[in-house]
Amino acid sequence: MAPHLTALVLITGPLAAGKSAVTRALAEQLRADGIQLALVELDAIADMARPTLPDWAAAHRIFAQVTAQWLHADLDLVIAESVSGRAELDLVLRGVPAGTPVLTVALACDVEVALERALADPTRGLSRDEGFLRSAHEAWRAERSHLPVDLDLDTTATPIDESVRRIRAVLPRARR
Repeated sequence: MAPHLTALVLITGPLAAGKSAVTRALAEQLRADGIQLALVELDAIADMARPTLPDWAAAHRIFAQVTAQWLHADLDLVIAESVSGRAELDLVLRGVPAGTPVLTVALACDVEVALERALADPTRGLSRDEGFLRSAHEAWRAERSHLPVDLDLDTTATPIDESVRRIRAVLPRARR
């Protein structure tokens, strides 16, 4: 019998595209269905060192390492949020065991919607700055073409529950 491989779901997208909201709702539904999973969030990793975080590159390295470690645990699934570019994706994938089922989901939304979401969230920092957010969304659009994505979701008009349903429909088969 072949060893069990934990499946990996990578969530990618620009700032304020709804990645955290969709990812947390997905994790909640899957856990309710008895799926054993780890949810690895880049912001949570960064928060461990804030306000003295040396730089985001350090947070991305630790995020990739934590994701890889959870893939070696006896879980059904690891959900990793957020990968925002090819270099970050490659960093995570270097630690993924050969043969691991990987699903990459790209979330996006109109920048005006992202700005509205960011301004409504008092915990956000720089992403509440309109110029910074617009620049980040432009960079994401340029980077998106370099990412191998299995599922694209536009959260501008797609509610969280529908985004979760679409992700679940294409999830790698998880062990129960």
